[in-house]
Amino acid sequence: MIISILKHALMITSFVLIMMLLIEYINVQTRGSWQLALRKNQFGQYVLGAFLGVVPGCLGAFTAVSLYSHRTLSFGALVAAMIATSGDEAFVMFTMYPLQALWISLILFVVALAAGWLTDILFKNQARFLELEDHELELHEEEACHCFSPGNMLIQLSQMTFARAVLIAMFGGLLFLLATGLLGSEVWDWKKITFTIGAGFALFVVLTVPDHFLEQHLWEHVVKKHLARIFSGPSAPYWRSTIWTLT
Repeated sequence: MIISILKHALMITSFVLIMMLLIEYINVQTRGSWQLALRKNQFGQYVLGAFLGVVPGCLGAFTAVSLYSHRTLSFGALVAAMIATSGDEAFVMFTMYPLQALWISLILFVVALAAGWLTDILFKNQARFLELEDHELELHEEEACHCFSPGNMLIQLSQMTFARAVLIAMFGGLLFLLATGLLGSEVWDWKKITFTIGAGFALFVVLTVPDHFLEQHLWEHVVKKHLARIFSGPSAPYWRSTIWTLT
C-alpha cells in the first residue's frame, strides 16, 4: 500500500512540476505577453478555466491550479475549472453514455462560466488568498533567453552544474520508470502517453536551456520553492487514507 501511495504522489508531483516548467518556459519565450493578455481578459480566464475543467481527467484541473498559483488565472476562473471538472469519471461517462455526457459537460461549462464571474464579484480582494506565497512569474529584462542553441548545449553539458544534473536525473528517471512500467498503468493509455510526452519535453528543456534560465526559473523558482509542498500537498489525501487504514 505504501508503494502504491508513493507512486500516486510521484505521478501527481511530476505532472504539476512539468506544468509549472511549461508555464515558465512559455512565459520567458513570449516575454510574458500571453500572461498579460490573459490577465486583461477576465472572460477569457473563465473560458480557459472552464475548458481546463471539462477536459476529461484531472490534468486540466492541475493546470488550472498552477496558473492560479502564478496569478495568471483569477480565483473565479479557478472556481470555474473546479465546477466544470468531472475528473477521471468523465471517461466512464463518455464510454457508457457519450451523448448525455456531452450535454452534461456543456451544461457544466456554462454553469462554470457563471460561477466564475459571480465568484470574482463576491470576492474583490483576492490578493489576500496568495499574500503569503511568492508565485509570481518572473522575467529578467537584462538577459534574453536563447533557449535552444546546439553549440551552447554541448558546452553546458560538458560543464554541467549541480542543478542541471539533478533535473536531468529527475526527468530522465521519470521517463525510465514510465517506459519500464514501474510507474503508471501497465497499458499505454492516454494518461501514460501524456505523462511520457510531458516528461520528454521537460527533459528537452533541461538539456537545452541556458544556465541562467535553468538556475533562476526552474531550480530556484520551481524546484526549491514548490517541490516539497507539491509532494506533501496534492498527495496528502493519499497519505491520510493510508495512515487511517494502517491504524
